[in-house]
Amino acid sequence: MSTSNGTSLNGVHHAHDVVRDAPAPATTSVDHVRRAVALARSAQEHWRYESLETRLACLQRAAKEMLRRRAEVIDLARREMGKVAVEGLLNEALGPLDAVGAWGRVVRRATARRRVRLNPVSFPGKTAYVDSVPRGVVGVIAPWNFPVAGLYRPILPALLTGNAVVLKPSEFTPRTSAWFIERLADDLPEGLVHVVQGDGAVGAELVAAGIDACVFTGSPRAGRTVARLCAERGIPASVEMGGKDAAVVLVDCDLERTVAGVTHWALSNVGQACGAIEIAYVEREIADVFVDRMRRAWARLTTESVGPLANRRQLDVVAAQVDDARAKGARVVCGGVRPNEGLFYPPTLLDRCDSTMSIVQDETFGPVLAIARIDGASEAVRQINEARYGLGASIWTSDVARARRLAERLDVGVVNVNNHSFTGAIPSLPWSGTRETGFGVANGPEALATFVRPRVTAIDASSSPDFYWMPYDDTLRDLGEAVADAQIGRLGGAWKVPLLMRRRVQALRRFFRG
Repeated sequence: MSTSNGTSLNGVHHAHDVVRDAPAPATTSVDHVRRAVALARSAQEHWRYESLETRLACLQRAAKEMLRRRAEVIDLARREMGKVAVEGLLNEALGPLDAVGAWGRVVRRATARRRVRLNPVSFPGKTAYVDSVPRGVVGVIAPWNFPVAGLYRPILPALLTGNAVVLKPSEFTPRTSAWFIERLADDLPEGLVHVVQGDGAVGAELVAAGIDACVFTGSPRAGRTVARLCAERGIPASVEMGGKDAAVVLVDCDLERTVAGVTHWALSNVGQACGAIEIAYVEREIADVFVDRMRRAWARLTTESVGPLANRRQLDVVAAQVDDARAKGARVVCGGVRPNEGLFYPPTLLDRCDSTMSIVQDETFGPVLAIARIDGASEAVRQINEARYGLGASIWTSDVARARRLAERLDVGVVNVNNHSFTGAIPSLPWSGTRETGFGVANGPEALATFVRPRVTAIDASSSPDFYWMPYDDTLRDLGEAVADAQIGRLGGAWKVPLLMRRRVQALRRFFRG
């Protein structure tokens, strides 16, 4: 049986292999990485002074052109990583204009000049305000699972806040991500955005080439290296290192909707998402019926919905985890058979999983759902909080008040009730985690700390010297003692302060008149 995307159920690939078999783009040399950063810095010197409205207009033009040429990116993602056409349309091609507009609103509010009220007694004649200043050149080291849509979160806010960008995409999806940079470059000042190609070594060279901030998404091992390199250079880094999201399925859930929701969030993008549901903690009372409903639904799925994995390395990880779970006692409900050829791994349900298994402990990044039976919600909360990763979790129940209370006990970055990880596509909501997920924040005004730094401007319109200026004498000592007495409520302290303040200023004026 063949499907419209060129993938057959026996795992043989046709159109998917066109670019996978083609030579990879040449690895960018160290000199060219440094040159890209230097050119970006030169272009940023002008871009940083453009208004937000000008920057927004440039990105909107680029986004509209991406939408007009959406067939190109759908085809690239299909050929380069096997992404099914509908998923390429929905996940990669449709979002740029919405993302630009939403980020524009976040940036406008979060970076507006903030005036700070100063105490007129302690700081007479003084005003102050805080501006958000672009950092300069932002390096982005990106993963392969969302080669275009995954770039909206770091690149759009970086540009809207006045930075230049140098992207190092994954070596598995170099052309799809480069397409995004090329479309941006068509409507941005020359030299503002660049792409450098290669593996982790090129990413390390990018950090060393003089960038001013870095956004990394990828594995814990690589993320720790990037965080260390950035720390050594004194530059901020937003580092996200994956997830192992769980769904907590309670006995009072809407079973039909829960089966549909868990299915989607486990298998969307073939499970190759940091926010995919990889474990379902299901209360025992409904576990049998939940597993049976899931089995029947998954058996009807075709490769038109669930495509192949992106690369052989990921296929090896998925197959090894399933084999480990099977060997340790998990029951294979459906799937679990590695193909003889090709990269299609069938949607796989594993029942009766436990924490001894790699499928429960480690990120899978594939079309596999581990089901662990629990005796109550508290058991699920404990296991989620003890897990290596802490990105997201979801609670499926008809009792929303109870779900709110459970959410407060979950030590993760994102909690959804009766849904999962859709918030990752909302620029106004932060996407972050804890433990081995890392300390990076994508989306929301909280994410902008990577792209801007605060600059304070304080203006003094006073005609008199400040009371604490030199020389230090008895008038300043007496004033300081009176201030301390006033603060602790000692009798007489408060009324002395204005008198001693005038005396102190008069003394300063006499001193500096010579």
